[in-house]
Amino acid sequence: MSEAYDVTIYGAGMSGLVAAIDLARHGYHVVVHDREEGYGGDSVYNPSTHTTSIDVERTSEYLGIDLSPVFHPLIRCPFYFHESVFHPPLEVLDMYTVERGNRPTSLDTLLYAEATRLGVEFRFSSPLRREDLGRLPENTIIACGLTPSVYEMLGLPYLRWYGWISRGEIGFSNLSWIWVDEVVSEYGYLSSCNNYYFDLLFSNRHIERKALEKYRDFMVRHEGVEHDNWTYVSGAVPLASPDNPRLFHQGLILCGTISGAMDPFFWFGILGALVTGKVAAMAVYDRSKAIEEFNRFNRHYRRGYNFKNRVWYRIRPHVNWLEWQMNLVGPSRMTRLAALYFRRFRAPFNLPGFARLGVY
Repeated sequence: MSEAYDVTIYGAGMSGLVAAIDLARHGYHVVVHDREEGYGGDSVYNPSTHTTSIDVERTSEYLGIDLSPVFHPLIRCPFYFHESVFHPPLEVLDMYTVERGNRPTSLDTLLYAEATRLGVEFRFSSPLRREDLGRLPENTIIACGLTPSVYEMLGLPYLRWYGWISRGEIGFSNLSWIWVDEVVSEYGYLSSCNNYYFDLLFSNRHIERKALEKYRDFMVRHEGVEHDNWTYVSGAVPLASPDNPRLFHQGLILCGTISGAMDPFFWFGILGALVTGKVAAMAVYDRSKAIEEFNRFNRHYRRGYNFKNRVWYRIRPHVNWLEWQMNLVGPSRMTRLAALYFRRFRAPFNLPGFARLGVY
């Protein structure tokens, strides 16, 4: 074990908790600060549920944390292009749902319990402030997720996003959908597990109320689901540049979303946050190995970023054409072709980490 001394972490979400756990296991006294009143990430977005592609067994092995109690295999996840639906081969893509936040059934609760068992100290209602930057101790880890003010404070390039969010208890679990339409640049997205749902209609531009009404009408007609409690929010994602992923910045260690370890196509961030939490801890006690691992997990980011910005965003406004192409091939045939492709070939870019979509 290493000689114990303080390591400071800002952010008590999943990546900060993973970093704290790993450092505590290596004998460090860890202090985790967070601007919220408790663990579990930003209260603007959490509690929430998310769908992601993940190899749960291999990721658990990498982190040294059994994640199986909180990741649930997805039962159904239709992709809608307007009114036409495509069912992706979930068994090939390793798609799971997971809950975030501070409810007893969440990923963050599992991690927080392990961190407290290991003696990690928490200081809540303790935000990162600009005046603190010059006197932060060596090896301070920043895991502040989607907060625009922290990106601006640190001078990190980010993309502003806008969205309508609804969340709460619901009568089903492990079901998701994605809805593609011209009214937003990204998509509408519902995920559910543990009888809780998170519904997000988001875009990289402002979303008018009539776009939300179109999405709500779609949900009622196709999924028989309706929510009344919608909130308009805005946040930051590190997708403004092909050079966004970075482990170190201004003498600080970054992990989670703010490190840029995200899928630049779908904006999935769960897996990247988990593995970079471990990597950020590694940067304290084995810097060269941490650099190697961070580069390994993010080596296809630039390719994915360029595909999204140079190809997909040119196709994306023509949803009628995408819908026509899907119907021409046939939804069931598309499902079979997708399964064949992902079984035999590697995707041109991958989610960070051990997802089946990338090169292990």
